[in-house]
Amino acid sequence: MKTKKLNLLFAGIFALVFLMTFASAALSLSGFPTELPQTPLTGSFNFEITSNLDTTVSFSMPDIIVGGEIIHFTVPLSTPLTTGVPQTLSVSYDIATDFDFEFGEEYIATLTATDLSSSTATQTLTFEDSDFCEYDNKGDLKVTIKGIDVVGDNDFGKDDEWFAFDNIEVEIRVENDGNEDLKDVVVEWGLYNTQTKEWTIELTEENDFNLDSDEREDIVLSFRLDNSLDEDLEDMEDGKYILYIKATGEIDGGVDDGENTCASDSEEVSLVVDDDFVIISEVEVSGEVQYNSVIQILAEVWNIGSDDQEEVYIRVYNKELGINEDIELGDLDTFDSSDIIYALNIPKDAEEKTYNVQFTVYDEDDDVYENSNDDKAIFTVELRVSGGCSVAGASVDAILESGGKAGRDLVVRATVTNTGNSLASYTINVNGFSDWASKVNLDKTTLVIGAGESGEILLTFDVNKDAEGIKLFNLEIVSDSMVITSQPVQVEITKGSFSLGNLFSGNNKAIWGIGLLNLILVVLIIVIAVRVSRKK
Repeated sequence: MKTKKLNLLFAGIFALVFLMTFASAALSLSGFPTELPQTPLTGSFNFEITSNLDTTVSFSMPDIIVGGEIIHFTVPLSTPLTTGVPQTLSVSYDIATDFDFEFGEEYIATLTATDLSSSTATQTLTFEDSDFCEYDNKGDLKVTIKGIDVVGDNDFGKDDEWFAFDNIEVEIRVENDGNEDLKDVVVEWGLYNTQTKEWTIELTEENDFNLDSDEREDIVLSFRLDNSLDEDLEDMEDGKYILYIKATGEIDGGVDDGENTCASDSEEVSLVVDDDFVIISEVEVSGEVQYNSVIQILAEVWNIGSDDQEEVYIRVYNKELGINEDIELGDLDTFDSSDIIYALNIPKDAEEKTYNVQFTVYDEDDDVYENSNDDKAIFTVELRVSGGCSVAGASVDAILESGGKAGRDLVVRATVTNTGNSLASYTINVNGFSDWASKVNLDKTTLVIGAGESGEILLTFDVNKDAEGIKLFNLEIVSDSMVITSQPVQVEITKGSFSLGNLFSGNNKAIWGIGLLNLILVVLIIVIAVRVSRKK
């Protein structure tokens, strides 16, 4: 009895050891090709499989299906393996005739081997990249990227190294090196993100042209890396991008008459995304830059770094114009923007010349933002001041008199002061309001004002019903056919609200009068009826 129990114990231990060894079985795959060719339509490849235990292995490899067209894989049947002995097997595949390998897309298949213990090994295979050209180059067409330049005055990139909001110019040369003319030559280009596998700029087609034998055509492409791209700015990563160019034309003559021909070129570029970098992406000047006037500078500020920023501010500076002012922006998340409006006073003694107004972006530590190339976030705006001192001077002050609701009249009182030394006649023009008001009425359009004295004008705007928010218009003061002052004025429009007062105004008065009379008559009839009924 004791011997039987001992035998059972040894058998149990042996079974446990066997199961533990079986559970730890491992499969390995090797010997695969680097990538699979797109042609011919039928192909195959070999591989080796090895196991550390005797076992049987089965295989699976799902089809690739795109638009209803299939790449079908045929895998080996269940295969017995001997411990440590590699076995060579083969997989075949068939590509549907109409299967379209699109440029820039990846076509991936995965082979999985599974043994009796459910241990698995996998191998991923990829089809070779598609050629950017869809046709052979029978017409000896040639496309060359001659140069890439970052052209913006306030841009930071250089040649093949770009930052967000850089302005890019690409010079392309298309040549016909063949013996036959080419017609309807079309140039297509796009910018491809190798990180996201997406087109940052989708393929764009330029105007077509004809190209005779031994002729060439030069084309300049221009684009900006801003929020108009086909890929969102926040998805653009630091890394490699590829600019692709191709030209396709039709052969006109010879043995290949009517056949398409294609050539292409590409250039690898880098997009730089620093941790901390805030820039001014766009600056717009509103109003005539005249001496003794106020103009508005509108700017868009972007955080093009990968980290959020706090307490950002901008310093505006020009010594000659007496400008030295800080504009607080506050916090700015990564790839987010903020708009600023800055009112700039042009002194009355300003000379007629070009002034460089400097905008510098600072961080919370009062340091100027710098990128990885040590470029500082400093931006310059050129202002050409015109208007001579021989013209009568004037200053303008405008205040809201009444109104400010959508669909209602808005009245602004403008005070014009003659800052010259003699009597002057001024004509007042109003513009820049068409997006929020249908018209404006002035109680007078001309003022004759003595030196040092002032005159007033009332401007009544017919505000649109859908207007809302901060709105602008320009007041121009003209003397001797010259604009001597251009003053931007800011007003705020709020949504219109219901008011009982409106019901009793204008043409509504008569209607309400008749309604009130009818109400009185109804009340009298009811009173008389009640009295008659009581007497009965």
